[in-house]
Amino acid sequence: MMKRLFMKIRSFFVNDPVEPYTWTVEDFEAAKKWAKSQPDPENKNQSIWDKAYQSGWNESAYILAEINKHLKNKTNSNITI
Repeated sequence: MMKRLFMKIRSFFVNDPVEPYTWTVEDFEAAKKWAKSQPDPENKNQSIWDKAYQSGWNESAYILAEINKHLKNKTNSNITI
């Protein structure tokens, strides 16, 4: 319950992206902030960041690909990856 509240509060301070994140340090940090403020569609008690980061692949390329996949699904495929 508290984690969902923190995600909701955090979402007020993070802008929604309008295009997929690229492989730069700045985009990785922005993706991290955004993903920590969004609930995972499959498990509302964890964030998208938790799912992407704890899935066993801690490489930044994999994490960004997972976040971009969620971003594409959230925006109803308006973003091309």
